[in-house]
Amino acid sequence: MTSRTFYTARRAGGLLVALGAAPALAAAVLATPTAAEEFDDQSTPLSSVTVEGARTGYAAKTVAIGGKEPVSVLEVPNTISVITQQRIQDQNLVTMVDALAQIPGVYVTTWDGLIGQIRSRGYLLDVSYDGIPAWNSGQAQEFDLVVYDQIEVLRGPAGIFKGSGQPSGTANFVRKRAPAKFAGSVGASLGTWNNYRVEADLGGPLALNGRLRGRFAGSYQDRGFYTDRSHEEKVVAYGALDFDVTDRTLASAMVTYQDDQGDAMSMGLANYLLAGNPRNNQFLDVPRSTNQYPDWNLNLYRTLEYSADLRHELANDWVLRAKATYRDQRKVFRDGFPTPGTGFNPVTGRFSSYNRRENDGTTERTGVDLYASGPLDLFGRRHTLTVGYSYELYDNEYTTITNLPYTGAPAGSGIALGEAAAIPRPNFVHNNGGITRTEQSGVYGQGRFQILDGLTVVAGARLSNFDSKFRNIAPNPSPTTFASQGHETGVLTPYGGVVYYLRPNITLYGSYSDIFIPQTALKWTESGGTTLDPREGRQLEAGIKGSFFNEGLNASLAIFRTRDVNRTFTDIAHPGFFLQLGKVEVRGADFEVTGRPAPGVDLSFGYSFLETEYLENSTASLVGAAFDSWEPKHTLKAFAKYTPSAPGWNRAWIAAGVLAQSRFIGGGVAGVRDQAPYALLSLHGGYALNDKVSVSASLNNTFDKVYYARVGGPNTYNTYGDPRNVTVALRARF
Repeated sequence: MTSRTFYTARRAGGLLVALGAAPALAAAVLATPTAAEEFDDQSTPLSSVTVEGARTGYAAKTVAIGGKEPVSVLEVPNTISVITQQRIQDQNLVTMVDALAQIPGVYVTTWDGLIGQIRSRGYLLDVSYDGIPAWNSGQAQEFDLVVYDQIEVLRGPAGIFKGSGQPSGTANFVRKRAPAKFAGSVGASLGTWNNYRVEADLGGPLALNGRLRGRFAGSYQDRGFYTDRSHEEKVVAYGALDFDVTDRTLASAMVTYQDDQGDAMSMGLANYLLAGNPRNNQFLDVPRSTNQYPDWNLNLYRTLEYSADLRHELANDWVLRAKATYRDQRKVFRDGFPTPGTGFNPVTGRFSSYNRRENDGTTERTGVDLYASGPLDLFGRRHTLTVGYSYELYDNEYTTITNLPYTGAPAGSGIALGEAAAIPRPNFVHNNGGITRTEQSGVYGQGRFQILDGLTVVAGARLSNFDSKFRNIAPNPSPTTFASQGHETGVLTPYGGVVYYLRPNITLYGSYSDIFIPQTALKWTESGGTTLDPREGRQLEAGIKGSFFNEGLNASLAIFRTRDVNRTFTDIAHPGFFLQLGKVEVRGADFEVTGRPAPGVDLSFGYSFLETEYLENSTASLVGAAFDSWEPKHTLKAFAKYTPSAPGWNRAWIAAGVLAQSRFIGGGVAGVRDQAPYALLSLHGGYALNDKVSVSASLNNTFDKVYYARVGGPNTYNTYGDPRNVTVALRARF
């Protein structure tokens, strides 16, 4: 039977129970981020249910992202990183951006203050939920981390289980499940810029002698930012029910609600723009608190999700599993921002004009994953086989109005930075609308074959169908029928790997993985044109992995090369058509050590190296140049925590984190507007007042380094990194 163990969140938080009519949640909870585990040994488990396997400290023993059912990290022939519940607690991680920013080889850039762009190996990172793939999910807002138990990241193409997607990799979010014994935590925290947060997480048996269990978690946050006038309010509520239908059958249902609203949020600054001026293309010389956006700027994300999971274990050790999820997310944004292509005039001290717009959209995502997995005895050896089917329907519907210009008062005088807050909000009447509907499905299979003692061959493939289409909707004056934006049938994405045990705790591996990305552009034919073949990402990876100190510490080293082929460029001989001859290459290496190398010491250390290059392009001058300017070439991420064992000192702990990276250009100009290499230090500490209550503090950007987290274009997205800030927390567990 599957191990049923979970680690309760020992976090700050307070509790709110919200009762409402369906489809609202039956219960909601509010809570705070923790700075670190505050009292006893964090490897001490509290029993509960999770199908994904037992975890302790920072080192995950098993993951599901490499093959659906839990498997040892040593046996996955790809680079795998895990943010465990313990790291979420220790590092005060609250959002998806917070968590993924800790992973080597993953680079986070800010967006509107509420979401961020997550990149890896040259592309946006894809997302899945408990193994259910989510197409086009890289820039959607995700739930607060109070919902999730851990995050698993596989870097590189993962087409065998998800079909279409980016060659970057996949972040799999594993939801919390109900415990077998009552446990919980509550608390509160206060941070710089009036950052208030409460959080709670509790659960246990509900009825039927513990066969029916529940868990409720949630958070409430009210915060300002280092930018003037920016403000966010967020409410999250999560509920889970687990029911043992029989000794071998577990049925689960989860529902999550999140309401997140940001006012006057900053999307970064413009730069100086005036040809011939010495300041042309340079960053603005202004305080980090400068906000160039109107007071009425609004970013609203309201998300409701239902999930279900049915797992049955057969007598022959095979597992049958059916998972489904439905997510409805409403996104509203209205904003005023400097007109694209323009910047800040260093002579007049003004912007020439602002664009003003509003968008009201809804995204619906339905996903299903069905599979069977179990042992297979052949030729005197035991192997493992997984076969399955997945389906996803993605609808994105919106109405909008764009490009309502404002040129100052009086008209044409321009807008000074100090006047941006008072730019008038127009009467927005939407004049455009559309819906994109994307549907994909596929059957997949993967085998883990024990060829020789210590030698495993992992092989499989997916056969996918993909269809994306678009049509106008009201208030467009001419609603139309759907037009294709990409259609593929029977696309095969193979996968293969080899794992060899040098020692019982050390493996060598190599793998080939594939992915495809449908295209809508047409190539010329005498009959009028046909759709281009899909882009294809193909990766070769090799590495070594080890598990040490009684599986308490994991280490890995990998090198990889990815080629993205069939990229489009204009067919000069046939205007309006395209050729699919573009090719790029990504090369790099990842090194990571995570876990507990000594009693009282928890460590996470990672280094990544990345190079990208145009191999073929319509512009000859670009061949040989880097195609991805958003990710640095060198990145180092480290976090270490120490808990003394000596009597009188063992109630305290201290920790430090370092982020260092090389130069990157982003959307800037090399040598003029880019971010030089920098390093950041964070310090953390805490003390247990007794066995149940603790206090902690976190100091981020300790030396108040001034740097840009993102380098954008002339009009916006030149975004400072957070100045020095502190968070203090009081929390209790029971």
